[in-house]
Amino acid sequence: MMMDRDQLETKIESKRAELVNTAMKYGLSSKNTIRYSQELDILLNEYIPLQYHLQKKMA
Repeated sequence: MMMDRDQLETKIESKRAELVNTAMKYGLSSKNTIRYSQELDILLNEYIPLQYHLQKKMA
């Protein structure tokens, strides 16, 4: 199921906060930090084309 832009932005910010907190507590090479980084990458890879298409429509 495709999320709308606002939902996706909320999930991205939440995942980014999890990533930063985990990295600060356990280090950049911890398994959880790497997993959260990969999950954030997936969300961003979904967001970028969505944002691109929305900007293209507005131009």
